[in-house]
Amino acid sequence: MSRILAVTDAVAGQLPECCGDCVFWQRTRTPAKASAKRRWARTAVRRFGPWGRVLHEQGVFRGMIQYGPRALFPRTRMMPAGPASADAAIVTCVYLGEVDRAGTCERLFLEALADLQGRGIAAVEAFGINYPDDVPTDDRFGAHHTLFDRTFLGHLGFDPVRAAGQVVLMRLELADPGSSPRRRVERAAARLRRGRVPRGAPVG
Repeated sequence: MSRILAVTDAVAGQLPECCGDCVFWQRTRTPAKASAKRRWARTAVRRFGPWGRVLHEQGVFRGMIQYGPRALFPRTRMMPAGPASADAAIVTCVYLGEVDRAGTCERLFLEALADLQGRGIAAVEAFGINYPDDVPTDDRFGAHHTLFDRTFLGHLGFDPVRAAGQVVLMRLELADPGSSPRRRVERAAARLRRGRVPRGAPVG
């Protein structure tokens, strides 16, 4: 049995320790005390609401995804190809468990898109990376992602905004006048199921 939970203080204790304490996106200077993440989380819920999703199956952690408006993540101003756009939510990172990382990454992204569309967010952005064609799919996956494979984002419907070296800011318009939010997410899921493209890009 699988469970998708909105990330708030109530479920923060279920996140891996590295996620619970990480403030890479929340601050422009590191290190910081773990309490900084808890303070940020309370502010994020107050201003935006749940700021991610966590997936468990059979009681075992499978993965989590973090996202929200640019204002909650100052690091986006310093990223190559940044800053993220003021009108968009930004998917900052994904942390994956050991089982079916490709499928978990796909599912978490689609859950995030559905949530953000339901909130009336105009667009979603993420930082991608161009991998050489000879990089095997398995090598594009690790536990922690802060940049995502550009091919993966493209199959979800993201388009490039600007690039700096190998890093590219990608954007998905959610307010598509020719498509309801639900149909857009469903089409993205269908494309991924048919193509089984490389799903994500690990970054150190």
